[in-house]
Amino acid sequence: MLKFLIDNNVPKSVSVFLKAKKYDVKLVQDLNPEMTDLQVITLARRESRIILSNDKDFIALCLGNTDVDTVLFSYLSQSAEIRITGLKKILPELKNGFGIAVLR
Repeated sequence: MLKFLIDNNVPKSVSVFLKAKKYDVKLVQDLNPEMTDLQVITLARRESRIILSNDKDFIALCLGNTDVDTVLFSYLSQSAEIRITGLKKILPELKNGFGIAVLR
């Protein structure tokens, strides 16, 4: 079962969607809203979680941390529905070790 770590900048409805699908989900805002990107990566690595973020900094950070999987949302619209639609398309294909996926 895939586990997710959702960054502060991702709408909470994305976590609601994933939890409804029975995925294991943690939100940075619930754990520690002041976590740095490197702390998010460390937690994701330690717990084998996939990071979901809108933060483009994760591209560079995760290239140097190839054992951390990240889904980066890069949509012009800030709509949660667009992010959920993108996740629906890739969830069946996701497995640990994929690296970085950019949804746009």
